[in-house]
Parts: sequence; C-alpha cells; structure tokens
Amino acid sequence: MAENHTNQKILEALHIDGRASWQRIAEAIGENERTVARRGSALIADGTVKIVAFNVPAHGFVLSINSGPGQARMTSMALGKLDSTMWVHLTTGSSDVIGAVAVPVDEQEEFLLDEIPAIPGASQWQAYPVLSYLRTARTWRPGVLTSHQRQGLIDSCPQAPELKLGFEIDLDSHDAAILKVLKEDGRQSYDELARQVGTSVATVRRRLDRLRCEGKLQIRAAIAPCHLGLGTEIVMWLRVRDSDIEAATQALIGDDTIKYAVRIAGEWTFVLKFDVVDRRFVDEFLGSRTWTGYIESSSLSVVVATTKRNNTKSA
Repeated sequence: MAENHTNQKILEALHIDGRASWQRIAEAIGENERTVARRGSALIADGTVKIVAFNVPAHGFVLSINSGPGQARMTSMALGKLDSTMWVHLTTGSSDVIGAVAVPVDEQEEFLLDEIPAIPGASQWQAYPVLSYLRTARTWRPGVLTSHQRQGLIDSCPQAPELKLGFEIDLDSHDAAILKVLKEDGRQSYDELARQVGTSVATVRRRLDRLRCEGKLQIRAAIAPCHLGLGTEIVMWLRVRDSDIEAATQALIGDDTIKYAVRIAGEWTFVLKFDVVDRRFVDEFLGSRTWTGYIESSSLSVVVATTKRNNTKSA
C-alpha cells in the first residue's frame, strides 16, 4: 500500500511537471531520490505514464457520436486516429463516443461536412463548438499530494499556469520542431533534443524554457486516473440558465477537482470531466460542489474505455 501511494505521488508530480528531475520530485514529496528514480523510470517504461508535450492550436469542438450496433469501438478508434483529436472516450448514456478536437477555423467546414460524416460506424453525431476553455488537465488536482508538496513543484516549474489557445500560439519552424520531438517523449534529454532539432543544447534549452513560460507548450504526464486511485471517469453535460452562466463559469474555474470544463454552444451550456474512486461516489462528489446549484438540467456519461488521452493513444 505504501509503495503504491509513493507511485501515485510520483505520478502526480509528473503531471505537474513532466520534465522535473527525480531529485526535485524526491525533495518535493519527501522520498529517497534513488527510490523515486527507480520507480518513476519503471512507471514510464511499463507504459503506466507517458510524458507528453502538447499545445492547442485552435479552439475546437466537443463531439457526441452514436454508432451502429457493435461499431462503437471502431468509431472511437477511427476518431482517435485524427490528428485534430485531443481525447476520445467510449461511454455509457446518450452517446457511444465522446471526444474533443481542435480544428483551425479555415479547416472547420471540411472537418464538419466531410471528415466527421466519414468516420466509420458513426450513425448520428453532434459537434458542439467550444466558446471558452474554463479548465484543462494542467490545473487538475487529483488529491494525492499535499498542497505544500504540490506548490513546491509548481514554484520550480518553468511553466505558465495556463496553456495559450488558438490564435495566441505562433510557433516558428525551430519551436515546431522541438514540439514534434517532445510529443513523442517529453523527457527527451537536451542533448538528444538538440541533435534531432539541429541546434545547440543552449539554444534548445532557452527555446523550450521560453515556450513553457509563455504557455505555448506544456509538458506533463498523460495518466489514466485509475493509476491515481480514481477508478471512474465521468463526462457531464450541464444546462444552466443564461442569467447564471457567469456565476457557474467562475465556480467551475475555481474547482480544481474538475479535470476539464468548457463552455459550449448548443443545447448544453457546459461539458466537464471529473474522476471519483468508483461510481458509487458520484452523488457524494456532486453534493460537495458549489456549481451544482446553478444546474437547470444535466446528463452523466460513464467512461468505459479510452482510445486517446492528452493527444496520446491509450494502450
């Protein structure tokens, strides 16, 4: 049990800063450095966690898709293969597949009219435009680390609190090359990164630190919540009265147990994701949230499988 808890602390530390040294993580969580290095390396090697770099180059859509009988997995796999997809879940409830995509404005017509209808197995679908991102996994707090341990890692991380989105991102060819390499391995050494990008170690270090400090790129762990003791993922659709949207927005922004929350256009007002130990605790979780008082109606979906997470295909 103690060993598992230590692993969970290492995972949350990597979620805060995917490039944090084992020494820094050990100091923050109060563990032996050799133990942290051994366990952390094993967690990466066995695929429990993958360290990824990513950005969100365009405001996008949340997709709700229904498939033909027995075709939901095929649909989710096809959606997950698209470069524009950020995450894809197979779910219970009113949707067979729910996913999020980031599509540049000049490509949205083709995406909506050609790409989505061509997804194998998809019989019905709805695309909800994202009006604003309230929370992303960057600021999610799964609750393994103490606030002191968490703050120590945040303070030493060269990372802007929030990821820039859409038109705020402007990467030149060298920055784009760095991102491409780190999408495959976010802990790639500076020496190897410089070799692949074709520049000096000092230059690549300076550029990477700048990209992170400006919020144009994030590097953190992509982790299935079950590895943090959270066995059930929930996707929740909320409808809120127009007069309560601003208050509900602020309440959602301030809730760090929410992993993902966006304001959308359509019959729903918000879509959000959160995690609990198991499904029996959903009502307990919701009962302690201030934003539930603004809900006019809602719909819950339980995630039964994940095809893609944090722009990374799941095993």
